[in-house]
Amino acid sequence: MDIGHKILMLRKQHNITQEKLAAEMGVSIAAVSKWETKNSMPDIMMLCALADFFEVTTDELLGRNKMGEFLICDDARVVREALCHIIAKTGCSKIIFTENGCQLLAALEKKSPDVVFLDLHLPDADGLELLRQIKARDGKIKVVVITADASEQTKNRAVEAGADAYVTKPFLPEQIELVLSTLQTEIM
Repeated sequence: MDIGHKILMLRKQHNITQEKLAAEMGVSIAAVSKWETKNSMPDIMMLCALADFFEVTTDELLGRNKMGEFLICDDARVVREALCHIIAKTGCSKIIFTENGCQLLAALEKKSPDVVFLDLHLPDADGLELLRQIKARDGKIKVVVITADASEQTKNRAVEAGADAYVTKPFLPEQIELVLSTLQTEIM
């Protein structure tokens, strides 16, 4: 994705006009238009200011998101949808949804996602055992455990099994964004 398209996309996501963005950045409307039409590129200071304004990293603004594909395995539709919404805000649109362990394992036969969000309590499988299987298949896959179980014992067992992050339900979007930011840094 080019920077101009990303600026346009972010501007539309935030429902901001070219005029408003120009005023916020202290530039002309023509400058914003030139960025979006690839006739000009913002300098490094402006890239940083744009990233701050849109609350994204400069890497995301430049299209250097290293996480390409996500897999969400949770039997609760509302959790899958919430995670999808949060992940989509990072600019990623490659998201695989599974509701149980059987679907997860079938998806992993075809794909090798960068990050798996894994519920520990699935109707047909033990999430900790699935975590071990994911890590045995491909140790590069980052696994984020998402569970309502806040016990220290379960958290320790998940970490021992290879979890890269542990988030308890209900979660705030900021918690998932922080995990994604941390994982992005590790992948880069």
